[in-house]
Amino acid sequence: MTDEGKKEQEVMNENFSNSEEATFTDIKQVASKNIGQMLQDLQDFESAIEKEDIPEIYRIYNGRLHKQLKETSNQNHEIDELLARKIHDHFTFSFPFMLHCEKVSPTVHYYKIGTYFHERPTIGIDASIPEIFVIPEIDDEWDKFQRGNRDMLTTIEKQIDQLEAKRITAMSEVKTIQDQIDQVAASEAELNETKSFFNRTKIDEELEQLTTKRKSLEEKRKEWERYTNNEEEITQEKERLQNKYQKLRLKKAIVEKEFRQIDAYFGSFEDFSAKLMAFLNRYTGKELHELDE
Repeated sequence: MTDEGKKEQEVMNENFSNSEEATFTDIKQVASKNIGQMLQDLQDFESAIEKEDIPEIYRIYNGRLHKQLKETSNQNHEIDELLARKIHDHFTFSFPFMLHCEKVSPTVHYYKIGTYFHERPTIGIDASIPEIFVIPEIDDEWDKFQRGNRDMLTTIEKQIDQLEAKRITAMSEVKTIQDQIDQVAASEAELNETKSFFNRTKIDEELEQLTTKRKSLEEKRKEWERYTNNEEEITQEKERLQNKYQKLRLKKAIVEKEFRQIDAYFGSFEDFSAKLMAFLNRYTGKELHELDE
């Protein structure tokens, strides 16, 4: 390698070394900054837990806290249990008539609205978000049995009435069709008696028409007899509908009682939703944050 070539190589090596040193320095600075921020977040999180500063806990835990730190700090659901306990305490203090029913998971708990006949969980709290919600199955029933709504009961009432009406109609139809069949059969017998060598062809044609008519009537009678001969099947269907009706009536009665509980404790269904939302905003500090803005 010539002297000039060596100088170029030395310059290239020096530039590469300087570039590598600069890049590594940048990496160290970024890593140091990230680690510093993670440690600061962890310290802030520990401080919020010690002070039981709920809004700050949620702000850090659901926002800034690194995933690995979050998993480590909540390895045995310590944070879940803390959040669930704190929101339970505040919730039952604000609404003392709300009674705890069931622990679904470390963060999800179910509550009922006071005590009443056939009482059941209606409200759920997920402390991890946090969120207050009507249990989906209950929400579906509240929607189906809105105040004064008895559409589902009316539908079954009509089905029972139609089942009974069809049986009565079938009995009448079978009798009417049987009378018609008897008349056709009598006509067939009469024609057979008048049949002779000279009028055989004409009589056979008339008999064929009568036979076709009789068979058609017998098919119609057979259709209607499904509702008269299978009385046990109809009775079973009627009992099934009546049982379904009674279950729906009970559900409707429970829903109506729950609506009365809501009216008694909250004032109205609209106030019920508004007061739960206001509680949640106050609890998480969202209300204060909006005022500051």
